[in-house]
Amino acid sequence: MYRFVQPLIKSFYTIIIVFSWSFYAQENKESEYLKQAESFSEEVAKIADLPVPTWDSGIIIFTGSSSVRLWGDAGLLSKGSPIINTAFGGSTAYGLNVYLEDLVLRYEPKQVFIYEGDNDIAAGRDTRTILEHLDTIFTRIWEQNPEVEIVYISAKPSPLRWELRKEYEALNKAVERRAKKEDRLVFADVYSSMLQKGQVREDLFIEDRLHMNRKGYAIWAEVIRPLIME
Repeated sequence: MYRFVQPLIKSFYTIIIVFSWSFYAQENKESEYLKQAESFSEEVAKIADLPVPTWDSGIIIFTGSSSVRLWGDAGLLSKGSPIINTAFGGSTAYGLNVYLEDLVLRYEPKQVFIYEGDNDIAAGRDTRTILEHLDTIFTRIWEQNPEVEIVYISAKPSPLRWELRKEYEALNKAVERRAKKEDRLVFADVYSSMLQKGQVREDLFIEDRLHMNRKGYAIWAEVIRPLIME
């Protein structure tokens, strides 16, 4: 009988070892994500020190990474409601979740524009992981106010990260599918508008080939302005 039991015992221990290793690997990833997010604590603290304005028509939040942070005239997109830019350079979906209270929730916004995924993919995070982090953000925002509309600004193409375009496209398609099932989530496709004959337009970027110039932001404005809740 031992002959039959022995393989079962080996299989059991193999499962335990694999499970333990997977758990350990996940814990290491979480620790890495948190460490990366905490490296921006001083920058976030400066944003958190800013007063929360009161406005009868409600506040609109633009947040995410440096592509939003450097959008100097984003506030001009709205004529009736203030747009508060709480983005910070290097932000990821996990990082935004860590600082969500300071960057989004304390404002009790009526609408939130989120640009995340660009740095996540560059850091090697897969679509599933990024979606999990985004879903956590969406859930927390809706827990505070189920009526908030969230606009996800698609991950943009860039010359510097063009070799990652398939990963960016996969993430964008995944979020777009999610938005089709959720009325409170809107997908803003800036990716397609920044291409010409299937190639990223070099003339939309500054010298670092990652961040945009005025032409690039003009394209974003064309896509996003119609989505603003006045």
